[in-house]
Amino acid sequence: MKLVIAEKPSVGNSIARMIGADRQRGDGFTSGNGYIVSWCFGHLVALSSPEEYDKRYAKPWKLSNLPIIPEEFRWTVAESTAPQFEKLKALMERPDVDEIICATDAGREGECVFRYVYFQAGCTKPFKRLWISSMTDEAIRDGFEHLRPGSDYDALYRSGLARNKADWIVGMNATQLFTVKYRSLLSVGRVQTPTLAMLVEREKKIQQFASARYFTLELNCGKFRAESGKIEPLQAEQSAAKCGKTAVVKSVVKEQKNANPPKLYDLTTLQRDANKLYGYTAQQTLDCAQKLYESKLITYPRTDSCYITDDMEQTAADMVRRTAAAFKFGADYDAQGCTPDIKRLINNEKVSDHHALLPTKEISRYDFTRLPEDCWNVLSLIAIRLLLAVSPVNTCDSVTAVLECGGMDFTARGKTVVQGGWKQLEATIKAGLKGLSQDADEDDAEEASGVLPPLVEGAEIPVKSVKPLEHKTTPPKRYTEDMLLSAMERAGSDSYDDDDDVEKKGLGTPATRAAIIETLVKRQYVERKGKQLIPTDKGIRVIDVVPEKVKSAAMTAEWESTLQKIAKGEADDQQFLSDIIAFTKQLIRENAGETSRNENPFRFSRLTVIGKCPNCGKNVYEFPKSYSCEDSRGACGFYFPREIWGKEVSETQAKRILDKGSSITLKGFLDRSGNACAGKLVLKDGRVRVELEK
Repeated sequence: MKLVIAEKPSVGNSIARMIGADRQRGDGFTSGNGYIVSWCFGHLVALSSPEEYDKRYAKPWKLSNLPIIPEEFRWTVAESTAPQFEKLKALMERPDVDEIICATDAGREGECVFRYVYFQAGCTKPFKRLWISSMTDEAIRDGFEHLRPGSDYDALYRSGLARNKADWIVGMNATQLFTVKYRSLLSVGRVQTPTLAMLVEREKKIQQFASARYFTLELNCGKFRAESGKIEPLQAEQSAAKCGKTAVVKSVVKEQKNANPPKLYDLTTLQRDANKLYGYTAQQTLDCAQKLYESKLITYPRTDSCYITDDMEQTAADMVRRTAAAFKFGADYDAQGCTPDIKRLINNEKVSDHHALLPTKEISRYDFTRLPEDCWNVLSLIAIRLLLAVSPVNTCDSVTAVLECGGMDFTARGKTVVQGGWKQLEATIKAGLKGLSQDADEDDAEEASGVLPPLVEGAEIPVKSVKPLEHKTTPPKRYTEDMLLSAMERAGSDSYDDDDDVEKKGLGTPATRAAIIETLVKRQYVERKGKQLIPTDKGIRVIDVVPEKVKSAAMTAEWESTLQKIAKGEADDQQFLSDIIAFTKQLIRENAGETSRNENPFRFSRLTVIGKCPNCGKNVYEFPKSYSCEDSRGACGFYFPREIWGKEVSETQAKRILDKGSSITLKGFLDRSGNACAGKLVLKDGRVRVELEK
């Protein structure tokens, strides 16, 4: 008997049906035709926590216990998944099972899902690997006909194991280090902290930004307009007055510009577009893509490639025809009057574990009304991208003219579309899509420009009017998930944006970036406001206190690059872990000192903020006996008691005092004679006083 282990029940059932192993159903497995098919529920086995090695590592944490570096890592089966693990272990131990087939997701994490169970169960039976890029019947059948030796993926497993150990070593030690140092639970991670640092850096630039006015002059030349460069506000009117009734054409530059079609989607570019066009989070898009994959509608979603291999040329051509028909884009696509350029999709060197995202043949017979709206939208994006990727180049004639008027240069630009190509198809398709966010076509709006009349050097052009245009410099934009995913992919660098020939060293992988963002939100380091991701006060304080090496995107990207090399057999996993351990030990040596109360920015982290200090603008917190500014023991000194003249000041009234300058009329004050009286608490001259009713 052959035991097939899938990553989840739905995948296991699809495989069982294809290989005839669905004839008998047991407890946690199905069987038939010489196969037993069972499954995990994602990760059944995980690295043990520090306290499982030694009770002294349990809370309360102590700096003296750091660093925690296990000589041999241990593994734990979660209580919630233990029953399924025991079933798999029993199946592995069955005497009639002589071979195991790993059928978990074809990627680094999928490899670890299986291997951890295999080793934790103490299994030594030989295993083979099912490696497929879609869940279609044809792909499963072909995969079982071409099973690979499990040892072919040992390097991939070593990469995944090294990543998990590195995350454990850095995360466990850094979290305990900074939690004890600042007496507040601070989650620090190998990838999450550099990601948070990028958000905080952008937020600080926005907060520190000071908008400045500037002017340009606009020439109205009748059929077109030309604009000057920046002018200081005081010079705008004077410069406009110098301009006469004619302008002279100094130069005319004509250039034909070609815009190549977009590449096919990898997971990250799909997530970016889904966020930009529909406002979906990266996790929502990944969840949709996973459902579409398990429904056999798309190929493997967690891919980092935007290309296919040359042996897929005919398959891709067939999918273009099927996609155009299934998504009712046929008329629009045929209107281009061209043959799809499939060869543009092919680049063997740029495909590693999996090729780019593609629809599958299943789209020709699937009832799309069964799909939830978000899954339908994600599937549509993948289908549209395939059609665009094989469409003609967009070609425009661009004209840039420089005119002189009043001793100043003015620039006019025009553009004439020679061949609409893929952009014309995209505009037609977008017009028929529902639910697009309002800013979905911002890029198109920015590209738009009019047509210039024929202009020749030396010609005099009548000027109808000249007017100053006022502008203001704008701060950097807050990150959306689209923008953050791009920054994570490039580790915050612009040096190799969309350059296929440069190795990209990013933060995390396409498969893990969504989870990193969700972790930051869950831990309240980041909050979502519409599409924007904004660091919270807590998130900003975390980045303020951790050292540069912990929040360095460049170093974390180098680590990720090394993990990729380990997966290819080009780097040593043990050397990588030695470097991680050395980094962690140095981090602890340099930051092990405790922080005094007044220097601790987290000393108020468990207190309630009730408003802003009227004296210095900092937060005012609710304490057991007072409402006090966070600088109440420093230069500011603002506070007021929770009980004034025998009257308890509620949180509601304290907030009102700070917000409006006084409480409502309150009863229950006691004067010096002990008599009850009514009055208001009023904020005057930086102090809270009682004003009795007359």
